[in-house]
Amino acid sequence: MPRFTTLRTLGSVLVLSAILSIIFINSASLDKLRSHLGPSGKSSNSILNPLPNPNSKPQLPRLDPVQENIKAFWGTWSRHIHNGRPHIAPLQLFGNAPTIHGQKLSGFRKPAGDYLHLSTDNVASLTNSHRAFMTKLDKARDSLGDTARKLYDGTGIVIVAGGEYFGPTIVSLRMIRRTGCTLPVEVFLGAREEYEPEICENVLPALNARCVLIPSFLLPPLSPDVTHYQLKSLALIFSRFREVLYLDSDSIPLLDPTPMFQERPFTDSGLVLWPDFWKATENPGFWTIAGLEKFPENLPPTGGEAGQILVDKGRHLQTLLTAAYYNIFGPGWYYELLSQGALGMGDKETFLTAAVVTGSKWSRVHKAVETVGYRKIDEKEKGGGMVQFHPGDDLASQLAASTGGDANKKDDVKIRPAFIHANTPKMNAGHLVDEGDLMYDGKRVRLWGGKKNSVKRFGEDIEKTVWKELVDVGCKLADVMREWKSRENVCQRLKEHWKEVFEKDV
Repeated sequence: MPRFTTLRTLGSVLVLSAILSIIFINSASLDKLRSHLGPSGKSSNSILNPLPNPNSKPQLPRLDPVQENIKAFWGTWSRHIHNGRPHIAPLQLFGNAPTIHGQKLSGFRKPAGDYLHLSTDNVASLTNSHRAFMTKLDKARDSLGDTARKLYDGTGIVIVAGGEYFGPTIVSLRMIRRTGCTLPVEVFLGAREEYEPEICENVLPALNARCVLIPSFLLPPLSPDVTHYQLKSLALIFSRFREVLYLDSDSIPLLDPTPMFQERPFTDSGLVLWPDFWKATENPGFWTIAGLEKFPENLPPTGGEAGQILVDKGRHLQTLLTAAYYNIFGPGWYYELLSQGALGMGDKETFLTAAVVTGSKWSRVHKAVETVGYRKIDEKEKGGGMVQFHPGDDLASQLAASTGGDANKKDDVKIRPAFIHANTPKMNAGHLVDEGDLMYDGKRVRLWGGKKNSVKRFGEDIEKTVWKELVDVGCKLADVMREWKSRENVCQRLKEHWKEVFEKDV
């Protein structure tokens, strides 16, 4: 047997002791680790979780199977739209079409003046491009209804928001829910950078709304350079809903819009639009480019206002695809052709125009848009928004006038205000307290006129009702919404205005 010296024995004991100590320490550490883990082995204590990286990008929502099918559909049509692109330089205006108020107009639309001076070659080139797209559309027309019924389902509301438009959107959504409306809402964002996790994952879902990213649907060759006015027609196509109420972020429903989907005129035409203040000013040559043999008859004399749109995609997918064509090639071509530089030039004329060009049914509210605002010292009114009216009431009024030929009978039907398109200024809490809109001649003002007139007109002090929501949203989200974080004392300044203007106005 080998013999061990005392020194070797002592060394062995020390080594064994060290090994046992390491095992004990590791065992104790493992027990401590387990104390921070739940039964599934996942951490139940934030000590084990890494600190969030403030510079890390949020996890963006992915398209679900329904949306992937819509994306595939759009991929085909985006190529058709691209193949029908204009092949001439952007059009140049020779002055702007005049702004003429609709009160001065009567009868049906008449051709406007020419502020583009299109050459014969330019007309021919634009006509060929337009025809290339319409040829594809005509071939698919019979199948588009079935396609829409397969792609889309249900009824809902669509809004384009993001950035500075989140604030007005949330106020509008709270007003929608106040009416008793429970329709789901899709809030479309024009850029991935506009996704705000707290807003999209907590604030909006609490209002039965969800964020949807427009760039997730876009495919070459049309991506990603679409923005602003171009987003509306895309949001309507990309929405999962078949029947849609589109709202601008600053358009505030005053009553539950749900019954509008079950009533005439929507059930008649599947497309309901609203009027603008001003004379329509499309270039007379546009209708030739669009393939019409003559200037269309029976068009309203004023242009359109697209802050709210009711559309059934089962009947109007061809209309929306054509509107998308006009909007994608809007800046430089179709916006100039359809407005000629008049006030509000953008997407507002593209939807009615698309319906006319495709020969689709459409309806438009007859009752003229009205304003909300206040009187300045010089007695001129400072407009704060547009009042648009209920389409069912408007139709009932028209039918009453046509029955028996008595035009005065239409006054027997009360046409309810349905929306306030609060566009000047928008109900953005941060902007309102910072940009001077709440003051005039050194005093705080009501933006939509006096309480007495408001109650008479809307059945309540509607500005006070909206401001109640506005103050609550501004105070809860002043330190949450990116666009408001750098603004000082937003909540305090909102409450000061509320106290001075609305609490004293009893």
